[in-house]
Amino acid sequence: ALGVSEATITPSYYGSEKHLLVDCPGVVDIQQCIETVGKTIRLEFKEEFTEATEEYKKGVRDKANATFATIQSGEKTLQSAGQDLSSTLGTVFSENERFSEADLPNGLKQFWTRKPGDPVLLTEGTIQTVGMNAEGVQELQEVGGIYVAEVVSPIAPGTKQIENTSDALTELKNRASGATLVTQKDILLTDVDAALRDQISTQQVGTSVAVSTPAPGVLYVNGRIDGTERASVRHILVSYKGADRAETTVTRTKEEAEARAEDLKKQVDGGADFAALAATQSDGPSKAQSGKLEPFTRGTSDPAFEAAAFVLKKGEVSSIVETPFGFHIIKADEDVQVTGTKVSYSFLQVASKQQADDFLKQINEKTVVKTENQIGLRVLFFSLEPTGWKDTELNGQHFRSAAVTVDQYTNIPVVQIQFDSVGAKLFQELTKNNINKRIAIFVGGELVSAPTVQNEISGGTAIITGSQNFEEANRLATDLNTGAIPAPIFLSGQNTIQPTLGASALSESLFAGFIGFLILCFALVFIYRLLGLISALTLLLYFVLLLAFMKLPLFLVTDDYIVITLAGIAGVILSIGMAVDANILIFERMKEELAQGKTLKTAAATGFKRAWPSIRDGNMSTLISCAILIVIGTSIVRGFAITLALGIFIALFCALVVTKWLLDKVFASPLAEHEAYFLPKKKRQHHQK
Repeated sequence: ALGVSEATITPSYYGSEKHLLVDCPGVVDIQQCIETVGKTIRLEFKEEFTEATEEYKKGVRDKANATFATIQSGEKTLQSAGQDLSSTLGTVFSENERFSEADLPNGLKQFWTRKPGDPVLLTEGTIQTVGMNAEGVQELQEVGGIYVAEVVSPIAPGTKQIENTSDALTELKNRASGATLVTQKDILLTDVDAALRDQISTQQVGTSVAVSTPAPGVLYVNGRIDGTERASVRHILVSYKGADRAETTVTRTKEEAEARAEDLKKQVDGGADFAALAATQSDGPSKAQSGKLEPFTRGTSDPAFEAAAFVLKKGEVSSIVETPFGFHIIKADEDVQVTGTKVSYSFLQVASKQQADDFLKQINEKTVVKTENQIGLRVLFFSLEPTGWKDTELNGQHFRSAAVTVDQYTNIPVVQIQFDSVGAKLFQELTKNNINKRIAIFVGGELVSAPTVQNEISGGTAIITGSQNFEEANRLATDLNTGAIPAPIFLSGQNTIQPTLGASALSESLFAGFIGFLILCFALVFIYRLLGLISALTLLLYFVLLLAFMKLPLFLVTDDYIVITLAGIAGVILSIGMAVDANILIFERMKEELAQGKTLKTAAATGFKRAWPSIRDGNMSTLISCAILIVIGTSIVRGFAITLALGIFIALFCALVVTKWLLDKVFASPLAEHEAYFLPKKKRQHHQK
């Protein structure tokens, strides 16, 4: 995006296949490049959907039956059909997954007796996925669906790497004589053995540690639900024009709303029925429930509202509370409910601390394996359970662009997205029907963002908030922009090309640069003598600093690195000229001062002072040009501007700091007594006259 690597995408053909050649010069993390390119599949916007209706299940079965029919007819193979559907929401495709007999999911048990070459089968079954339970803890869940599968490799011994820590602990227990394994699920922390309690309460969920007490062993904490406070209240809301989420029928001013709230508070204090007042006098949606709100925990509501609600006892009424929504009078329906912290953990007790350390290392490095007979299956699974999202008509065909901007009020980076005229209408209708609900954005079947709709959005422009920093916002914008290609893309190959292909051109360029540098240094020394030698040394330091900065992450705040491309080289060459120019301006001013009879030290100080306005104006105008190119230029132009700006900053440092420091050292040495080292003879003679 900044033009510092000058990536290129070139279309090509291989037989009847269309290929894209993506060149990423200078990319350090090859996998990151692959993941970015792999996301350029399909951009989709989806609504929340969790109900498995009969209509939904029928649609899934129809899709599975249609896919099975194309395979039976020979129109497609299971492999090609699976690849085509691999990025579709609600489907899972495995090219060659190996199962032991015990691990075969329901619906695939019959494949244990089948062989490669047997016909593809369609069958209903289940698949295990990781989901969240009602308490928000991850756990394995069974999801029903339809399998289309075939055998690709016969039964043969194989090793299975154990990913799940709980299963790894069970396997390690079977290997160690005398070891015991204790597993507890959703147990109150206060009921845990005192020797483990402190460790479990502070240990990061999903991690394992080796402990010495109450005995040597490995402790794995796979869940913790912190204790919560839950309030159950009802309230009377008096809103005003301009308040958050105020209805259009509310026309009272803020002062009128406060006076009305005080009057209602007096009625409540005088014995008026709170629920009846809320049902007739309150603003907002809770009016229909006589002011009753759903029970809520700390951190989920307005801070001022929470501060008042969580100190009330059953039946108590608060004073008037002001929030961005208006003025509230709160009454507690019951005391605040407090729940204790619950934990889930496994503790493998072994013979010694050394054995515990060895087992922990195997778990962390995922080297715990077991040997078993396995069969290889090619599997396409259609889920009968909604994934939580429903397709909409809005997709990448209606998407224009995504860009990172800054919120003018919070100064936090946000992502602005734009649609075409058709997309604007679809997006407006989508937001209108999903206020206070989430709209998911998928790129290549991967969820990249799920912002909550605050209100109906018209005009075809929307803002996505929630990014913690510019890097996160840029990543989201890149995902959206690269996902606007409505075509499936599969990685067919990758090659890492070393710079040996350009070794000859590189060596010739370096040799030419070295000769040019020598000529420049000779010219500087011939014209300015010792001053020219100092300038040559400063220029050498400039090269060292420039190369050092190019080896560091860009601007020291991102993970991107500058790669020397053609545009970057042009920027470097121009900055070298400006680096020399600054020294020439200083030296010419010094010659004028020396010609007027001033000492070397005074001439240097005056020369720097009088040359600075010219240096400042020349470099500032160039930096302004660089800033404009970075903002509005394309990637290659940005690369030129970035390297040029970086070179200018380093050149200024070398000319104004390093050169001045070297001159001060030289003028304080015995060399200063020989003016001829610094001033040509004819100038010195003019001075003697």
